This record gives sequence, structure tokens and C-alpha cells, in this order.
Amino acid sequence: MKTLIEKWTQPMDHSFNIRCYTLSNSPDGVLMRMHDEYEISILPESSGKRYVGNSIEEFQGEDLFIIGPRVPHAVQFSPAAKGEVITIHFHYSSFGSGFFDLPENTGIAGLLREARLGVSFGPHQVGYFLDKMMEIYHLRAFDRMLAFLKLLNELALVKERRLLSSQGFMQINAMKEYEVVNKVYDYVIDRYEGDDISLSDISEHFNMAPNTFCRFFKKHFHKSFTRFLNEIRVGHACRMLQETNKNISEIAFASGYNQLTHFNRQFKRIIGYSPREYRKELEQGRSFERVLL
Repeated sequence: MKTLIEKWTQPMDHSFNIRCYTLSNSPDGVLMRMHDEYEISILPESSGKRYVGNSIEEFQGEDLFIIGPRVPHAVQFSPAAKGEVITIHFHYSSFGSGFFDLPENTGIAGLLREARLGVSFGPHQVGYFLDKMMEIYHLRAFDRMLAFLKLLNELALVKERRLLSSQGFMQINAMKEYEVVNKVYDYVIDRYEGDDISLSDISEHFNMAPNTFCRFFKKHFHKSFTRFLNEIRVGHACRMLQETNKNISEIAFASGYNQLTHFNRQFKRIIGYSPREYRKELEQGRSFERVLL
């Protein structure tokens, strides 16, 4: 997993940056990005995995999220997805020092505080905000600024939104620690389908004592390593239940579980359904908006 520290160039005639472009998957796997700006992103007609902070989730159909400065993030599109992205990048001081601290902007300031953990909006809201962002894209000067501020206010008024990273997630400022976090992702993603990954193995791999590794992991992921590993494996199982006709025993084994009873117990603990119940809900047409990896 590679790291890209991005620097967005602010246009001379605007106080924020808006772009429409096609983003392709990195040939070397997940490319994590980090920058000093806030980011609002819409992914219309897309599907894949979204990485924000210590969150790894799938999205299906479309996605809308906002993240704060120096929050590591990435999008990995499904093979058939278009990979189209519309983004807005801006600084807290884009409209002057203290602008978002004005009493009229209390709601927006609250949304920006939440963005330090990443904020996701319901998929049925994407169409409306996609139209708003395209309107901003085609406007210029004062009208563009007013439309953008109105967009921020409307996003702040949306009640159906949720935090992506765990409470207490800290933005990573030290590149050395960020590189280790990336390597932990790599180690788990490369191995979760195979043999069991023990705490002693992974801590030894990173030249840490088990207790030291546990503290490091909890600091950046805000959950235990065992919980994280089970979430990764159960999320993979969700994908297979959705996309294949394999039986549950085969899916359990392909997700890194050697015992079906252990798989069923972990699946229900994390998803709230047994694997059989989950597949039945899918067959009856229920839509699961978000699942883990």
C-alpha cells in the first residue's frame, strides 16, 4: 500500500478547488492519499471499497463523503465501475480566518469537526448533491462561492449521516507512523484469506513486542487487532454471499475461518445476522447499503 501526499493548487480566481475526473485503480494495489484540505467527494454510478481513517467499507451504486485534513483515504473501484469522481477541496481558512466560527455557521463548523473522522451520507442523497456540485462546477466568481456555502449548509442540515472512523481517531501527522499503518493494512489484506494471523506473528513482523504492537494498533485503529481481523474476514464473506452461489462452508474457509461455528459466531456478532439469514435477506431483495471490506 503506497502513500501519496497530495497538494491541491488553489485557483487564482477561486477560494476552493472543484474537479470532475476519472480515477483509476493503482496497479500496485490501494493508493492511500492524504492532504491538508477538507474534501467533499461524490462517486456517481460507482462501486468498490472506500478507505477512510481506520474504516474500510464497501459502497454500491454511488457514494458521498466528506473528510478533514490529513485523514488518510482511498477508493478502490470494482472492475466494472466507471471510477468517476467529483471533488471539492478547501481549507478552514478559505473564506478568511474565523469565518466558520461565526454564529451563523455553527452547523457547518459542527460538520467540519465530524469530518476529522470522515462523514458518509445516505446513497439516496447523492443525486441531489450531485446536481448541486455540478451547478457549482459551472458557476464562476461570487455565484460559485455562494453556491458552495449553501452546499455546505445543506450538508450540515442532513440528519442521516454517520461517522466513518472510530470515535477518537487521530489524524496521522508523523509520516513514519503513517507508513507503519499502511504496512499493517498490507500485511492483513495479503493474508486474511489464508492461515490464521497470530498476534505474535504480526508483532514480530513489525519488530515490536506484542504489548507494544497492541498499543500501537489500538491508538490508530481504535479497536483490537483481533476485532479488526474478524471485520475484514466477515466483510469478505459478505461480498461472497452477495456475489457468488458458494455454500456457507466454502465461504467461511475462503474468508480465513477453519471452523464453521466460529465463522457463524463472528459473522452474527459483527453483522447482526447469521450468514444464512444474511443471504436470505439478500434473496428477498433487501439492500444492505454498507458492509465491511
